[in-house]
Amino acid sequence: MAYDENPQSPVRLLEPRYCEVDSVDSYSPNITPDEVTLFKRDGYLVKRQLIKDFRALELIVRYTWDRVPRQILTRKNPSTWIDKPHKKWTDHDAEQVGRLSRGNWKMRSRNGIGCEPFILNATGNHPAVRAVARQLIGSPVAIANRVRGVYVVLPKPFDANAGLGPHVDHAAAQLSAMILLDDVPQRTGGFTIWPGSHKRLHPYWNTCCSAHINSRHKHLFQRAYRDILERVPPLEFCGKRGDVVFWHPRLIHSAGVNYSLERSKPIVRFVVPCDFQHAGLTYFDD
Repeated sequence: MAYDENPQSPVRLLEPRYCEVDSVDSYSPNITPDEVTLFKRDGYLVKRQLIKDFRALELIVRYTWDRVPRQILTRKNPSTWIDKPHKKWTDHDAEQVGRLSRGNWKMRSRNGIGCEPFILNATGNHPAVRAVARQLIGSPVAIANRVRGVYVVLPKPFDANAGLGPHVDHAAAQLSAMILLDDVPQRTGGFTIWPGSHKRLHPYWNTCCSAHINSRHKHLFQRAYRDILERVPPLEFCGKRGDVVFWHPRLIHSAGVNYSLERSKPIVRFVVPCDFQHAGLTYFDD
C-alpha cells in the first residue's frame, strides 16, 4: 500500500554496538534485552555480518545476472543499467522473471523463483537468521518454502527523476528481514524505514497477522500514515554483504534511491526479503 507523498530525505541508519554479532557462535547469535527493547520501540533490528557464507550470497547474485532476459542488463557493462532497460523488458519477461519498473527489478515469478533451495538455505532458512527470528517471535518458526525473490535497484540516470516509495506490505507475516547480498554503501538504494511507524499503524489491520486493513479504519490509517511521513525522518539501511535488518511487517518502508552513478564506480543493489511465521498455524487471506 503506497500513497503519492514527498517524504523527507533519509539519513543513514546507525545502530548501537550491541547489534554486532558475536563471532564465537555465529550460527546461534543471542538477542539481548536491549535489542528486544529497540525492536519493540523502533520496529527494526540490525545484525551486522549475521551471514558469513559470502560465497553462497555471491551465487545468488550470479544467478540473478544469469536470469536477465536477452542480456538487457550485463554485469560488466554499467551502461546497460542506465540505458532505459525497462523499455526493452516485455510482458513475457515480467511473467518469467519479474517486472523491471524504471530502475527497480523484483526478480520473482509464479514458476519458482524464490523457492530455489540454494537461495532459501543462504537466506530465510540460514541457521543464524532463523535463530534471530525465533528469539523475536518465539518457537517454533516455520521453515521457509520461498522468499520474496531478489530485489534489485539500478543506478539512477543523471536525467531521471527518482524518489522514495513509502508503503506498508499486505502480508500475514509476523516478522520480515532484508538480507544484503552485496555491499550497499550509503545512497545506493539501501532499504529505507520509518522507525516507530509500526506502533501507530498496527491497530488498523483486521487482525494481528491480517493481510488487510479494516475498511472502517482506512481514513484513520491514511491520516496516521501521512503524519508519519511528515514528522518522522526515514533511516537508510546500508552495510556489507551478509548484514541483515529485521523489521516489523507494519513498518513503513521503501527501496532507497541508487545515486551511485554520481560516484566514480556505479553499483547495483541486491537484497533478498524474507518473511517468518510460527509453525503449526493455518494462515489465510482474510
